[in-house]
Amino acid sequence: MYIILVLCVAVFAVRAGYFSLFTEPDIPVVVGINRIPSLRGSIYDSDGKLLASDSIIYEAWLDLGYLRLSTSAEQIEKVLRNIEIAFGISYKTLEENLRGTKSFMLLGTSPTNEEMMRKITPLTKRYISLEMQRERLTFKEYGLDRIIGSLDKGGVPLNGLELQYDEILSGKKDGLIRRTLTGAKREEPINGSDIYLSIDIDLQRMVYEELQKTVEKNMADGGLAILLDSKTGKVLSYAGTYNWDLGLKGIFEPGSTIKPLIYSLALTVGAINEEMTFNCDGRIQPVPGLNIIIRDVEGERHGVQTFREAIINSCNVATVQVGGKIFNTLGKNEMYAALENMGFGRLSGVDLPGETPGIFPKASVWSLISPYQFPIGQGLGVNIFQMVKALNVFPAGGQFIVPTFLKAIRNEDGFVNVPKKVDGILFSPELVAEMIPVLESVVLNGTGTLAQVDGIRIAGKTGTAQKAGPGGYNDETYYALFYGFFPVENPVYTLYIMIDTPKAGVYYGGYVAAPMFASIVKKIYKIDIEEEKYEGIYNWKMPDLTGYTLIDVSEVRKIYGIDKLIVHGAGKVMKQFPEAGHPLEDRIEVWLGVGEADGI
Repeated sequence: MYIILVLCVAVFAVRAGYFSLFTEPDIPVVVGINRIPSLRGSIYDSDGKLLASDSIIYEAWLDLGYLRLSTSAEQIEKVLRNIEIAFGISYKTLEENLRGTKSFMLLGTSPTNEEMMRKITPLTKRYISLEMQRERLTFKEYGLDRIIGSLDKGGVPLNGLELQYDEILSGKKDGLIRRTLTGAKREEPINGSDIYLSIDIDLQRMVYEELQKTVEKNMADGGLAILLDSKTGKVLSYAGTYNWDLGLKGIFEPGSTIKPLIYSLALTVGAINEEMTFNCDGRIQPVPGLNIIIRDVEGERHGVQTFREAIINSCNVATVQVGGKIFNTLGKNEMYAALENMGFGRLSGVDLPGETPGIFPKASVWSLISPYQFPIGQGLGVNIFQMVKALNVFPAGGQFIVPTFLKAIRNEDGFVNVPKKVDGILFSPELVAEMIPVLESVVLNGTGTLAQVDGIRIAGKTGTAQKAGPGGYNDETYYALFYGFFPVENPVYTLYIMIDTPKAGVYYGGYVAAPMFASIVKKIYKIDIEEEKYEGIYNWKMPDLTGYTLIDVSEVRKIYGIDKLIVHGAGKVMKQFPEAGHPLEDRIEVWLGVGEADGI
């Protein structure tokens, strides 16, 4: 009698300790606890479209211990045969688990309690317990997987906004269903809060697809694009084509897209003034005695340039001179501090975990050429958030706004909007107002004309950055870059594009990245898009051929797709048609000779 009593108590303890959703009176269990898992908060886009959410899945567990203790061999066989048919698990597997030492065996999962109940028969239900678990479902298309992030099998966030805002999203307390002899009492779970992103899924898809097309068209290694709300710094779209987050965790050189910042710094510290001019003959040796020559694109000689013209024409020679004037005005340590203040070499503060601070050498390790390289975007490495944060100061009226993805939080008290995060004022509103027409002129008649869209005023800056390697800069690999904002009269959007190593024949930012910019603008404003037709690298003007050899002229003719070349004399180019800066014609005509051009 004593043995039977002990056995009954043991059986009761086993049944009371596991979770069961059955309360029928023929079940011997009279006490039980069901856990109701608290749900992780959902993630929505800016328009309330669901991007990530928890759902409950129901797990069916076979109570092996109870089955061993309370059932005859004949009954066990019937139970296992029923389970075999309902759950598709072989009788042999079930029998092996029963002979083992485990107390429970997972039979299967279902998204609904109703579906699971259909698999459980009157014969098997006393031996099967149901448990609720969380399952995270995430929209992963168009590069959103890297932004949103993921969880491991245990529900622990690994990366992305899931990790960044884990404290907000995490469920706070599980709920319980307590079953007693007289009934059941339910304690509701306390779920996590929902977050709303600034990302617009429609913009994300459009920008992602435009980036994919541009990379494919230009046979590039990859690309990045980020679209901000100009006034708030909120990220509307962030796309990349790589199998890792190069935009956040990688670096690239910014090339000439850095120049608006450099000229603004020079004006701010008094290194230059509005009336100052700079002479460009196509090349410059910044440090006397140091065998390093910096040239302009295609050997262009811009002649006398104001600071406005130098930005519009993206003149390297003038910018190197400006860098020298900043260096002479501030000195090495103060110049370093000023550039660091723009965000170089430090985190942008974007709310994605894992950001790289980029590469910006400390002043103590600068080389002699460093103060002249930085102003043309060489010798430093940036991530895309650093660059778009710095350049967004122009449409943002001088405010240094941190790029962020979080728009609002919804908790038990309702919606809480997340304000923009401002790191201060980088440039005065007066200086910004002076720079905006210059950047608009870059698109109207400078290096960025392929970013034009009829009816929309656009300002921006092109960039073409040689890729650096162990042996120095490579003449065959480049980053093609374009930055811009629109509409100029009341900026709403800021967009930065990087195309990595285009290999389809042309690599300039004004040719590769600017057309993508224009296409995105057209789609945002729903303007009919016509197929772009390009005839050359800078098809809006003729370069200065003075001092070129006949071989050089022939190469230029091929690049621009001009069929006819007429040559007079021998030597190097002394005179040309069309003249430098004039529109292209159906022919290039050059007069060769020996003279001052030979000394260039």
